[in-house]
Amino acid sequence: MHCDKDISMENSQISNDPLESFSQDSTKRRTVVGPWRNVSEFNKVYEWLFGDNYSAETRQQALSQIRIWNLRRSTQCPAAVLATAVIVEVQQKDHPDSIYSDDDLQTLYANAFTRFFNFMSSIMQTHNMRTMYQTAKELGLESFVVDLRHICAHGQVLPPLQVLRNTAEYCIVWLHDYYWRTQLESMRDVDATRIRRKDRTELDDKVSTLCDIFDAALEGHMKGAINIKTLKRHMHGKRFHNLKEYYQKYNFEKLQDIFDHIAQELYGLVKRDIVIKDVATIYVGALLRMRYFFSVSGIEDSSAEMESLITANQTLFRMLAINGFLDDFFYALIDIAESPIVEATKRASASFWAVQILKGFKAFRQCKQMYKAEMDENTNIKEPTFSLNNLKEISEGTRELYIYSGVGMKKTLLFGDHFRRPWVWVFERDFLEERLEAANEYTAPILKGILPLIVPALSATEMQTFTELIDCYFNANTDVGNEKSKKQNKDNVNVYTAEDLLNQLKKNNITKMDIETDEDPECSENCKTYGLWTEVEEDDWKSSPLGRVPWEL
Repeated sequence: MHCDKDISMENSQISNDPLESFSQDSTKRRTVVGPWRNVSEFNKVYEWLFGDNYSAETRQQALSQIRIWNLRRSTQCPAAVLATAVIVEVQQKDHPDSIYSDDDLQTLYANAFTRFFNFMSSIMQTHNMRTMYQTAKELGLESFVVDLRHICAHGQVLPPLQVLRNTAEYCIVWLHDYYWRTQLESMRDVDATRIRRKDRTELDDKVSTLCDIFDAALEGHMKGAINIKTLKRHMHGKRFHNLKEYYQKYNFEKLQDIFDHIAQELYGLVKRDIVIKDVATIYVGALLRMRYFFSVSGIEDSSAEMESLITANQTLFRMLAINGFLDDFFYALIDIAESPIVEATKRASASFWAVQILKGFKAFRQCKQMYKAEMDENTNIKEPTFSLNNLKEISEGTRELYIYSGVGMKKTLLFGDHFRRPWVWVFERDFLEERLEAANEYTAPILKGILPLIVPALSATEMQTFTELIDCYFNANTDVGNEKSKKQNKDNVNVYTAEDLLNQLKKNNITKMDIETDEDPECSENCKTYGLWTEVEEDDWKSSPLGRVPWEL
């Protein structure tokens, strides 16, 4: 939807986003661009969610419409609308015939509840509990909501499922009273011609500038520059000038010092008391504009170049994880990899970084499982210090767990300084199926990386089946960063479906039975086949009635 087709809402009591303070002066009105076409469309979604006759079916319709709103104006879609969607989505999955276990639902509720708070990031800019309690009080939220959020984000054990259910229902009621009903009563249609675009915020400018400097330093570092003097051989112009100015400002001795410093500075900007909405969108948008960052791909895991690249980006990715921005960044990478209109180099790099993120979370989960097993076996183990904002240092105990798990620490993104962090990355089966419909050579490695993180967990047979499906079409050795692969796929803009993948399996004589069978029976070229059955050369095969076809009995 183009901006000139968006219809803004004139509001006399509260802004379009519930996280902004509002004036009690009824004569003061504010015009805000909304993602809905008009008031009628907003009212329709309200009735689907909260009307007298709402049901699971109508709420599903509401979720579909909210997704459309998010696509129309993702950076301007009100945080309360998105917060409503994440809570309703998990409630839709929680019913007597659900395929999810109680443990799965517990994880999904906790993740949804944490995201509910992330959407309120324009107010909750710090991790200071006192500030969060004050903010909750001003919003009319009970203090237990802050307590529960803290447990979901930092606790060792998730709250009971019923507690999460009750809290989710409380949040929906609060969202209705605080945002939806207020908007319904005060919203007015206005002409799109009256809308004026606002300047980019101060935070947006700062984050973009820091990301540009980080990107320039990364380029110089990967090209072999050690300091600003040796960088002159590889870079010039405004890009070099900005980097040099930053380098001299902080008296750095080498380029490598810049990476940790900028990550810490970006982390500090999030924690500052800046009232600005869509913080995650600002950070992700700045990252997506980094030029050199999206030109790297096809690096061998065993190479020194890979080690140098991952080491330089460690603190940046950990900053994204700690602030809850990594999910948004990962989904943005998938969107780039799926898009046929994005140039091949950027798609290949997006695929590369998405795979690195998945590898990092798989390694983190593996070490968490080992950590839990050790704690269960010996409860007297002395735990290392736990920090909520450690971007750089990793405790000795955590380092040992990574080593014992066989994780190459210099070539793997490390998303935690301690395994008491409750971070769990999960994907639903629907997400995998949707991605298969838009699968291409760039998303194939990502899809295989997602398989171990699906909930409910895929069986070994299902894992093998999906892997065979992907490998069969895109070949097991597909390397999107490889120059030969780039040349072969340069003009390939087709979008394939899961059915296409199955058909390709048949062309390659790989049947569903082949995939699901652990061991194929040995058979010579003279073996006879009877429908689904194949004769096996064994002396006593025909001694069993099951070894005979009907007309031989």
